[in-house]
Amino acid sequence: MTHWLPIADPSDISACRRLARQLAHSAGFSRDRTEEIVIVVSEAATNALRYARRGRCLLQIMPGLRGPRLAMIVHDQGPGIVSIERMMEDGASSVASAGLGLGAMRRLADRFDIFSDLDDGTTVACEFITSRLAAGDKVEIAGLLVTHPNEQRCGDGWGLAPARGGQDLSGPSDVILCDGLGHGAKAADATTELLKSFFRGRGRDVVQTLTDASSDIAGTRGAVAACLSLDGAGRSVNFASVGNISTLRARIQDTKRFATRDGRLGGLDAKPFHEQVALEPGDIVIMHTDGIRTLRDLQAKPALLMRSALLIAGKLMAENFRGRDDAGIVVCRIAREN
Repeated sequence: MTHWLPIADPSDISACRRLARQLAHSAGFSRDRTEEIVIVVSEAATNALRYARRGRCLLQIMPGLRGPRLAMIVHDQGPGIVSIERMMEDGASSVASAGLGLGAMRRLADRFDIFSDLDDGTTVACEFITSRLAAGDKVEIAGLLVTHPNEQRCGDGWGLAPARGGQDLSGPSDVILCDGLGHGAKAADATTELLKSFFRGRGRDVVQTLTDASSDIAGTRGAVAACLSLDGAGRSVNFASVGNISTLRARIQDTKRFATRDGRLGGLDAKPFHEQVALEPGDIVIMHTDGIRTLRDLQAKPALLMRSALLIAGKLMAENFRGRDDAGIVVCRIAREN
């Protein structure tokens, strides 16, 4: 599901629960685990309605190296939470309620993160995985898609695979974000073909990946795309791009924007721009399509840059979605050194 679900009425919470159950079943979660996921979604949506009176929920399946992952983002623009750690304690509440929500969500989710600000409201991000979490991964990757409000299929898409065709799930990773031209079914068809080409070509360098993809989607409307190859230690990234996918590296001190080259895949003589960029522990690499407003001054938001990849993606999507096109964002977070 790649549409925001509104949270403005108790019936909207029921809609969030139904979609969570449907997606969990399709991803292969057990019946018991599915019901735990539904509890988390219900608690998050209920909190948004109770404390902020309205909010939005995004539920979707994300690709993963070890299997599919179910992502939940609940965002509101309410009064925020003064003391998150205190609210994590069972029985704590800022109004007359059971106060069990945040603690229960943290216990039941495989990954849980929350960002709250008295001026900007609260964003909750939960991830549920179908396989075990691996300790020691150096790069955390999450991505979200939102479809044009008047369309049923999303023309943006993203993919993730082990680099160089290998099977090392904790090693280098290749990531692609693409945007079929326009929106609607034909844009979605172009993106589908481009992602097929990406997965067929595992093992190629990022420039060759996009060059071959351009030939593979020649019969479609065409697309723009950016491709990253991250080394297993998270120390550098190889980058290639054709068209207006925005890519940047954010750290607390500064933001670097990657260059790109005009053009489209599927046309004649597509020549990707290529660059290799050094990374440091704690760096955030972000790719997003033009359905999201240009991201500025991220270095001035250190509290956000300390959060998980999924929460960063969810908050940036919620606050910068233009609403007149499909939108896609991928966030790669390099682990900090202990």
